[in-house]
Amino acid sequence: MLKSVLILFFAVVALACAQVSVVNTVSTDASVKAAEAVLKAARKAGHHVSVAIIDRSGRVRLSITDDNAGPQTEESAKRKAFTAVSFGNPTSNLTAAASAPGVSIHDIPNTLFLAGGVPIPYNGLAIGAIGVGGAPSGDLDEQYARAGLATIHL
Repeated sequence: MLKSVLILFFAVVALACAQVSVVNTVSTDASVKAAEAVLKAARKAGHHVSVAIIDRSGRVRLSITDDNAGPQTEESAKRKAFTAVSFGNPTSNLTAAASAPGVSIHDIPNTLFLAGGVPIPYNGLAIGAIGVGGAPSGDLDEQYARAGLATIHL
């Protein structure tokens, strides 16, 4: 009888454990450090940008808009970050696929296929992303996002 109870107990514990998943994400401290690096790089070049750092689920971990950045930059940064984490690629690598004729990835809500979003990789998966909006070109936005990524050591 006791053996049957123990077997049942361990079966229930094993089943419960199988239903729990550990999800990695970038820490708050790393997000702040990355955002500071983005702002520093952009300011050095005389640009006013917004930075968004999101987690794997698309939730905003940090969003900051620099003084004098345009009103569109915050949404742009968030959508670039969302796009980068969703596809696990820099947004600059995705623009061609988004411009295909007919229905394409461009039609997915909340995505933005302009350069400036970079995924945050960890063990082969994108666990988050950094998006930047507001520089005169997407290439510069991506350069600043990469400056932030360089501060995250996973």
